[in-house]
Amino acid sequence: MLQDLCEHLAAAGHDVHVVCGQPNSPRVGAEFVAQGQQEHHGVTIHRLGHSQFKKRFPAGRLLNLLSFTRATKRYLQRSRLKADVYVCETDPFLLPPVVANHAKLRGGRFIAYLQDIYPDVAEAIGKAQPGLVTRLIRTRLQSAYQLADQIIVLGSCMKDRLTAAPWSLDPDRICIIPNWADCEKIKPIDHRDNTLRRDWGVEERFVVMHSGNMGLTQRLDVLIKATADPAWPDHAILLLIGDGAAKEHLQQLAANGNVHDSSNLLSQENSSNKSLADESSRMSKVRFLSYQPREKLAESLSAADLHVVSMHENITGCLCPSKLYGILAAGRPVLAISPESTDLARTTRHYQVGEVCRPGDAAAIAHQVATFAKQNRTETELQQQAARKLALSHYDRPVCLRQLTQQLVAENSAT
Repeated sequence: MLQDLCEHLAAAGHDVHVVCGQPNSPRVGAEFVAQGQQEHHGVTIHRLGHSQFKKRFPAGRLLNLLSFTRATKRYLQRSRLKADVYVCETDPFLLPPVVANHAKLRGGRFIAYLQDIYPDVAEAIGKAQPGLVTRLIRTRLQSAYQLADQIIVLGSCMKDRLTAAPWSLDPDRICIIPNWADCEKIKPIDHRDNTLRRDWGVEERFVVMHSGNMGLTQRLDVLIKATADPAWPDHAILLLIGDGAAKEHLQQLAANGNVHDSSNLLSQENSSNKSLADESSRMSKVRFLSYQPREKLAESLSAADLHVVSMHENITGCLCPSKLYGILAAGRPVLAISPESTDLARTTRHYQVGEVCRPGDAAAIAHQVATFAKQNRTETELQQQAARKLALSHYDRPVCLRQLTQQLVAENSAT
């Protein structure tokens, strides 16, 4: 998202600089500069050095965030660059106070661009306990956001959280602009033309898909339990594509619940009982797949008959799941597993692009899947058309980037 925004601004003639840390995965190639300055598609990148402990250890992850925050503060203090607009995201969580103070010192506008609301999300998923530390962090961030000329959030539920206690921020400074999908790159692909359905052996199955991060902010365990409910259609299969902190637990749950992951069987190329693997593939209810290549994203998303977007009830207002927009671009209906008060649920119902289930209700999820699986062709096509139309009108890349650009450069002739 950030890359799209920066390259869009640079293409429009603005002078764009990005201060960032080290990538999460190793990068190679002549173009990549591990530490220092480089140009990429008209954007000047200032990549800073900082600690890189293994992210799977909480203490190491925290040290990395603190190290990058300190490196950013040092860089800004030494830099002679004076920007008209300073945009700061929320990762790491202590960065907004640093950027807010620097922007005001240099006489620039400060824009807080919130992809999530911290520490609320950490408290919601049990990563942090409410107490003195989280109150201090919230107070510090609150002070930074009060300095902001504009706060950009992804949905109305996030705005509602920030305007209510304990944040109590000015609603007039909060602007809602959702994330987006590139509808030129992600287009609906008919099942008959979709090679992935054939490669995965699901041509005759009703495919329920969760694509993306398998994290702690979702209730994917309930989704797996739904596959064991009597209402779950025999010909339906749940495909979980991606990775994340919860994946190993989900795989164990699927195995223990007799809704096993058949991908292990299918990967045994030298198995002496290939027919058993084939039968397991046909009869399995749950399968885990790795992330698909970016160039295959349209085909992967279109391989589903129904997509699941799930949110833990505790994180209402803390974030908005961006995977929704790619699903809509692919013209596929949505089963939103979330509280009714979320933007996800409201959008799904209002634009009739799917149905909503409350988190934790495995039986209701299974019944909804059965209802979708029984739909006639006309009903299915109407939902697919509504999804694609919504993506093009509200969540396409040019639409959202235009809104962001208006907010960022409205009061400046250059940035």
